[in-house]
Amino acid sequence: MKERIKLTSREKGVLLFQGIGTFLLFQIINLLLIGISYSFLMHNGFSGVIDAIGYIFGRIFNSVDTILWFYLIEIIEILLSLHVAKKAYNQFELSRVADTVLEITSGNTSKRLDFKVNRSLQPVVENINELVSSLNENIREQKESENSKDELIANISHDLRTPLTSIIGYLGLIESGNIADQEQFFKYTHVAYKKSLEMQNLVSALFEFGNLQSKMSQLNESEFDMTQMLDQLSADFELEANKRGIEIDVSTEPESIIMQGDTNKLGRVFNNLITNALKYGEGATHLWLSAKQLDDEIVVSISNNGTPIPDESLPQLFNRFYRVEDSRSKETGGSGLGLAISKSLVKMHDGNIEVKSDEHMTSFIIHFPITK
Repeated sequence: MKERIKLTSREKGVLLFQGIGTFLLFQIINLLLIGISYSFLMHNGFSGVIDAIGYIFGRIFNSVDTILWFYLIEIIEILLSLHVAKKAYNQFELSRVADTVLEITSGNTSKRLDFKVNRSLQPVVENINELVSSLNENIREQKESENSKDELIANISHDLRTPLTSIIGYLGLIESGNIADQEQFFKYTHVAYKKSLEMQNLVSALFEFGNLQSKMSQLNESEFDMTQMLDQLSADFELEANKRGIEIDVSTEPESIIMQGDTNKLGRVFNNLITNALKYGEGATHLWLSAKQLDDEIVVSISNNGTPIPDESLPQLFNRFYRVEDSRSKETGGSGLGLAISKSLVKMHDGNIEVKSDEHMTSFIIHFPITK
């Protein structure tokens, strides 16, 4: 809980001096005004002021009514003196706030106004604290963005260098003319072609991810049936699944789930998730596509019963260029951007995506809020 500002000994002395000094000043003014008024009433002018003050004191302490009036005036004057002291205390508070703000603007953004001030100034203090918190958050995000850019450049350089080296190497062999036969020639060109496709896929994925991160991409929303979309996806991947000995099962509750969204972008999300399940779900026999409509959200799950994802990999799975098993991902042509793109596309729909994996099942679960 925030405490009031603790004053220094000097500041306390100033407050005490102002309070007592103000009260004494009121007494002197009162006596002078009363004395002058009474003296002029008696036609004595300024010369009779002192005598008038003594006479008034005698009358005050010999009359109950005048004593009550005297005490009332004294109470009012004490309250006024306290008010002056309070104003001075508020000035000390304002000065302390100004000093702290100056320290913050000088670069010490870890500083906070961790004290309680008067009611008129407290909202300003709270707003300054919120502003500093927002500033620190922006600084943190900027640092993360800079680190992320450095990491992105390093990853791009690495992922482009590998296939590019192979392409240059095989094309160099062809260029040298030291090829024994036509079969070897076609082998080298085929490898160079495959590596070129890897580079093309990576560049395309980078371009798509960059567009999503720049917030220039917009949704082209329409009303569609999620059940029909999952049925279509099942049909699209049936041949590939059969080759791998995997059975695809679709289930929705209710049978028809009508929702709003960009079907092209959502199709990209589900294509990524199903492709990953088929590629990396080693030993899987089933792939489940399910959707369920709840009171406030629609939950879509892509699940398989293949090899589980290691626990240490789950928190990093949606990071750019992260691969659970680097060698296997490169063999299958993965760019390491598919899940990052999927997360961005889901976020554009105000949804969120999570992953759960154990020895029984690996599930990517997407939550879409139901909007009016």
